[in-house]
Amino acid sequence: MAKRRAPGGLETEILRRLWDADQPLTSRALREQFPDDVRPALTTLLTVLSRLEAKGLVERSEATAVATFMATRPESEQVADAMNSMLQRVADREAVLSQFAGSLDEHDTAALRRALGGLAG
Repeated sequence: MAKRRAPGGLETEILRRLWDADQPLTSRALREQFPDDVRPALTTLLTVLSRLEAKGLVERSEATAVATFMATRPESEQVADAMNSMLQRVADREAVLSQFAGSLDEHDTAALRRALGGLAG
């Protein structure tokens, strides 16, 4: 039986592979990066790439004979924007930030303190 992905899971897996790539990838090269047991059909992959392109997360280039794809922004920027977007939707931002900070492990807490320290000044 084929494994089912969580909603948005394939988008995330595609973006992960594009972020990790050191150059734009063709759809076939991207597809080959998936393990056999979860490798999407090429048509499915192209559909998801098209949706990611419509969302502004992926850029398609047809500068060569075969189209290539790359993420439009680094992962850190994309995730930070998503976190900010979620904060815009809540009434009690302080409660959400407190809950978030309280859920971090010591390494993430130290990283957050360094980031906030870099903003002071």
